[in-house]
Amino acid sequence: MPALDMDPTPANAPPSVNSMIPTLRFMVHRRLRRKAHGEYKRHSNRRYVFSAVVIILFMTLIGIGAQKLELATTWPELAVVVVLLLVMVYIVVKVSIVVRWCFYWLVLATLILFAINRGHLFETIRSPTPDNKFLLRAKIVLIVLAFLEVLTLGIVFLLRVAYPRIVLRATWLNSRKWWRIKDIPATGDESKRKANYQTIMFSYVSWDPDEYRLQRSSVSYVGEFDNQGRPHGLGEWTDHTFTGEALQGIWENGIPIGPFKSQEYGTGNSFSNIRIGFCKNSMDTDDSTKFTTAHDPKGLSYGAAGVECSVSGKFFHHLPYVRVIAPGVLRSSLEQHSKDDPEAPTIPLAYPLSFLSTFAESFQSRPSIRGSFRGLSSPRSVPLSKSIVVRYTDRGIFIPGYVPSRRRFDANEVTVRRVCPPNLGVEGQQVSPAIGPNDPPKGASSAVPALNLPQTQVGSSGVSIASDDGDSDSGTVNRLIVQDSSNNNGSGSDGGGRPSVDNKARRRKRLDQAGLVVDGWRQVLDVGNSSMTASRAGYEALVFVHGYNCPLTYGIARLGQLLSLGEFPPYIKPFVFSWPSSTTMGYYNAKRVGCSDEVAKDLRQFMDDLRAAGFRRVHVLAHSMGARIVLSALRKGFFNGVLAEREVVDVEPSMMSNAESDSPLRPRKTVRYRDTMPGRPQGNAGRGASDSSLGGDDVSAPIQLATFTLLNPDADLDVFLEEDYWSLSRFCPHITLYADAHDGALFWSEVLGRKESLGRQPRTLMYAPTQEVLDMDVIDTTSLDVNIHSIRHNFFNLNRMLVDDLYDVVVLGHRAREREGRLSSRWTFSEDGVQNGSVYTFLCAPSYVVNK
Repeated sequence: MPALDMDPTPANAPPSVNSMIPTLRFMVHRRLRRKAHGEYKRHSNRRYVFSAVVIILFMTLIGIGAQKLELATTWPELAVVVVLLLVMVYIVVKVSIVVRWCFYWLVLATLILFAINRGHLFETIRSPTPDNKFLLRAKIVLIVLAFLEVLTLGIVFLLRVAYPRIVLRATWLNSRKWWRIKDIPATGDESKRKANYQTIMFSYVSWDPDEYRLQRSSVSYVGEFDNQGRPHGLGEWTDHTFTGEALQGIWENGIPIGPFKSQEYGTGNSFSNIRIGFCKNSMDTDDSTKFTTAHDPKGLSYGAAGVECSVSGKFFHHLPYVRVIAPGVLRSSLEQHSKDDPEAPTIPLAYPLSFLSTFAESFQSRPSIRGSFRGLSSPRSVPLSKSIVVRYTDRGIFIPGYVPSRRRFDANEVTVRRVCPPNLGVEGQQVSPAIGPNDPPKGASSAVPALNLPQTQVGSSGVSIASDDGDSDSGTVNRLIVQDSSNNNGSGSDGGGRPSVDNKARRRKRLDQAGLVVDGWRQVLDVGNSSMTASRAGYEALVFVHGYNCPLTYGIARLGQLLSLGEFPPYIKPFVFSWPSSTTMGYYNAKRVGCSDEVAKDLRQFMDDLRAAGFRRVHVLAHSMGARIVLSALRKGFFNGVLAEREVVDVEPSMMSNAESDSPLRPRKTVRYRDTMPGRPQGNAGRGASDSSLGGDDVSAPIQLATFTLLNPDADLDVFLEEDYWSLSRFCPHITLYADAHDGALFWSEVLGRKESLGRQPRTLMYAPTQEVLDMDVIDTTSLDVNIHSIRHNFFNLNRMLVDDLYDVVVLGHRAREREGRLSSRWTFSEDGVQNGSVYTFLCAPSYVVNK
């Protein structure tokens, strides 16, 4: 993303309209870019067929096609002519579909030529004595058509390619004259504007695509500035044009870098920008791969990126868009820097973690923008949670993302209260705020615009309880108390729901927040340099391991789309592990390098760095060949000592020998586990704030593999049944497989590898020698047909059913049997007709089923 160096302003200049012009140009460029790339539209085969028929008819009328075929005397010549004609038709069809006016001119020319030929397709070339008048008219039509087509393509190029670049980069463009920019002076008491933030308002002339005319629109920015008067820090930009944006988030020197949320003013199309960390051990560039896959001999490198995604309304072709905000730095360099600088963080992972702020975290360290214009002391803007995850552990109640704010508390009892918005009573009824002597009269509007934050589209407030299936050793029953906040709830009403005239209650009305609060607990959103922060706040890591032929930015974009649509909570920190994945034709090369010991060692080092950073729980999403990479490292024992092993409760010897079974697999003992929370100090859970509810601070304690999700895995079925499952179940209590029987990519994997692929087996997985059904959830996605490519291999981040299901798996820790509102179980049977388990399918109708 280029720096905005046009229309320079002197250093230490106060914010003004002139200092906002570079930002205006960048925001106009964003709008033009969306228009240039276009939005996704439903594919229609009829459009392609109709366009091809029109083009073939036109070519026949002008003599191309039939005449060329007649000149071809041999089969090779005829084949070449046919191929050239098909290529010509394909190119013209693609251009006509993108640029509609090119197709309209072609249809008009075809009709005119048909009229000139008096309804005969081959009049100009088959007549013994062709009329020169007809030929002359046909040539005129062709010349005019060529001129109109060239003119149309030139206009499209100017508007969609050249003009956006001019707006962004041209220093010769006089912005004030071009857009007729005018300052809008703010009236009222200027002192109210200087509490925390400042406001800049102006208007400019723009094209309104809704009304097809030029109109003057207003723009306002409320927030922080740098020393050159450009937006810098927290702020909101509001452009009242039809496709203008209301964007609120973090800015840097006049550019929104995220995290932010944005919405088009007239269309309602919404966008979200989030931060994702990455761990890379490949010599490939960030946005491409190489056929000669190479592991980086210098080891791991860490960095972070921001990814902007469409989340509602129309989806655009150029999104997700990935921008690397923290370029990859070698882990060895980070370690050396910590040794040379005593004040530097002692853990390498602190470098990417310092960039992984979420949209909610952006408001914690800054005063509220809304309250800064009312002359009040502005409170912190930490948004209240709409849902809270409460985990039942063997050491008491644990709330991820929260820490106890009291020195002594009961770890077996938590009180959650509902806080109402200022215009709602305790039960949700409308109330009228009390008007004090210093409040503005009803109907009066402030000259300074208030910030309107694009609200997150979430469901109703609620509390989700996730269990770790641990036994409580305290002898008490863990209780969760959920109640409405009838007093001191921030709504400013008394017990009867009537508004109070107390000044303190009136001030509380102005806090425009609603959600859930936990008595005695404080929400922690920031990630500090201390290795204890992640542990104490209950942070969890989400690691995405991509498949083959996948550059780093592509993997970040896929994960970013999933997190944006799923609205994952801020205590989950996302990472992408990027390995040397080769190109399309390098399948065997990618498999060889990915399953090598070098990649396995790097993956272990990354998990070890997560543990050193204080993470106590990690979730792994492994897609395609990424599943083979992780399972291979597990099978070779590279995670021993890093991941916490589950506690063995009972071991049952096998009751069947190889002689009694037709399976080539060897008998295994049945192992039963009990799941506990690792890293928790032993002893009484209610001693104080440093005990189990905070999580252990011992960074040497192993990290828990909370969930392991296989997304269309490119892994061998027999190897998984023989070894991989048993290695994985030692560490992970929650294994989920998403399989598709029609996966086209895994079909070719089976052909090349001559083995059944795990991702194409949506059936109950059973270990044949012992007839034991594997303790894992198998989800059949074969019936899904929304937002799915024809290959059916990469749709986990777009299909709404799958996104919500992954949220329940990662955030709530629900097994498939607990997600009955979304999944339906179907029984499966063995070859002898004995019922042996269940497979889950989604409760949804196909897209082509509609009401009659």
